[in-house]
Amino acid sequence: MVCSDGYVKLIDLGTCKKINGTEKTFTMIGTPNYMAPETLAGKGYSFPVDLWSLGIVIFEFMAGYVPYGEDAEDPLQIYQ
Repeated sequence: MVCSDGYVKLIDLGTCKKINGTEKTFTMIGTPNYMAPETLAGKGYSFPVDLWSLGIVIFEFMAGYVPYGEDAEDPLQIYQ
């Protein structure tokens, strides 16, 4: 979101989880089109999955569509 002063603000952090640098988490939450493969594998993940999601967002800004599962309606199709 962009505030009235023109600055970008992060919103909707209700699903975030604070972990330290070496810790991994195993929660599976998020929007299927932006989830990293590590999240789906169930082997635990940490900060690099955020970079994956950021890459998907940047790709979407540039191309106008997400690279995986653009036409899929069922989340299981996107995961495959």
